[in-house]
Amino acid sequence: MQKRLRILLLLLLAVFALGIFGFFILGHLAGGQPSLLDCAYQTVITLTTLGSREMLPLANFWYGEFFVIVLMLTGMGVLFVFATSLTAFLVEGEIRNIFRRKKMEKILKNIKDHIIVCGAGATGGYVIAELLGSSQTLVIVDADENRIQHICKAHTKSMIPYVVGQAADDDVLIEAGIDRARGIVATLPDERDNLFITVTARQSNPKVKIVVRASDSQAETRLARAGADSVVSPSRIGGMRLASEMVRPQVVSFLDEMLHDQDKTLRIEEIPLTRGCKMIGSALMDTNLRQEADLLVLAIRDPSGQHYLYNPSPEHILEENATLIVLGPVESVHKIRSRMTYEAGNGQ
Repeated sequence: MQKRLRILLLLLLAVFALGIFGFFILGHLAGGQPSLLDCAYQTVITLTTLGSREMLPLANFWYGEFFVIVLMLTGMGVLFVFATSLTAFLVEGEIRNIFRRKKMEKILKNIKDHIIVCGAGATGGYVIAELLGSSQTLVIVDADENRIQHICKAHTKSMIPYVVGQAADDDVLIEAGIDRARGIVATLPDERDNLFITVTARQSNPKVKIVVRASDSQAETRLARAGADSVVSPSRIGGMRLASEMVRPQVVSFLDEMLHDQDKTLRIEEIPLTRGCKMIGSALMDTNLRQEADLLVLAIRDPSGQHYLYNPSPEHILEENATLIVLGPVESVHKIRSRMTYEAGNGQ
């Protein structure tokens, strides 16, 4: 629609320029001295049919009458189509926005087990891209709608629900479904906002996992005391990345390529072994994760959550509440998790 409007606008400008040029030539042929303003005025009143007088008595010349007839037929046609298309564009756009907003309100009302990302700036943009790359359900919260729209345009495969407003506002978090969310990421640059988000989220949903950005070590301590499950310092992560680029550049390149390859969508994921999972009590080699799901088990976190077993042997017996750290396609991880949820729900 926008392309069509641009074409029609160019045609309308072309007709208008043709009218000015034509009246200028005809005026001089009729013995007058019309100015460009006079010709523009004559073109406007001719195309809109609102004028009551002619700049010059062009009806006395057959070529003048012929030019006016051609100009009126072509110009009014283009003007009518342009006005109709512009009206349709505005009306359809408004209706489309209403339906989109209604659809989004319905999604926000029914969404659950999602991740709320507070802040769509530089850091939040990377968080959103990674969550979408991992096929996670999320809701974006930001006070600047332009930044949200920029992210939505970059990820057009699916509609991303969002809430425009201050993430530190209780009502905004409630609209984003904080009581039904499984996680929330606070990436705002202001520590006070992140602290308020942490306290509000913990009070609204005691089970929600809270990951917060911190500017320094003191902020990490305060946010952890406020109820954050994980506190991430971009400065510390950036320093570690710089050091890794120096001493292990190939490892860094491998991880970057794995995360940025949108075709393969390989990720390092975790699979918790909850009660009812058939893999509990079996040896790792008997799970057939490598053969069936193309998943490589890198490590196993013990049930206490205190220790990791790296590069576990095929004979290792899997325990309840342990967590598998795997490398493989995101789709395979989701299939395994869904199957385990089904098995736990049916008591198998």
